[in-house]
Amino acid sequence: MSGPCAGTPAPRITQTVPEAPAMETREYKSTVPEPGWFNGNRRGSEDWWRAMRLYLKANRITGAEDKVTAVLSRFHEGTAGAFAQQKLNEIEEQDDTPSWDAFEAEIKLIYQDKTREANAEWHIKTFTQGQKHIADFLIKFMALVAKAQTDNQHAIFLLKKNVNKDIIRAILAYPPKKAPQMLEQWKVTITAVCSN
Repeated sequence: MSGPCAGTPAPRITQTVPEAPAMETREYKSTVPEPGWFNGNRRGSEDWWRAMRLYLKANRITGAEDKVTAVLSRFHEGTAGAFAQQKLNEIEEQDDTPSWDAFEAEIKLIYQDKTREANAEWHIKTFTQGQKHIADFLIKFMALVAKAQTDNQHAIFLLKKNVNKDIIRAILAYPPKKAPQMLEQWKVTITAVCSN
């Protein structure tokens, strides 16, 4: 017997390999669009801020100084333009960039849309599941909880009040040790009950 299984060497096959084409080096291009200018209008601030955070992440802008600079460079006209000028003056005088967390907290405090928060607070109290699929209801409910800045216990109260009663009855029949305690546990339990 001959061949690779019989212990004799296999015949050598030689093949000319063509040279690999030179690799092109391409610069990373983000698929997240530029968030555009921000003029300080509180009504559109939440959407702009989300777009800006996505832009920073997608373009790998991670350093505090780079992030602050990127945000301030998009503040244009109105109160945002004035804020950017004030911040730039502070940074130049102190020769130090503020921490990203402090800067982000200041932006949120100044440009937060208080009416949107109040509307969310009202909406979460009246938002019921009705005929909505439970997944759709929970997504919207959790978004309202975040917008209204509802605390955990009140959110659980509203969830129990606004989800279809049969679902809540099924969960309340659980032994006390297995009953959900936190909002996230309620969400998972409701989803599990609905999937059975």
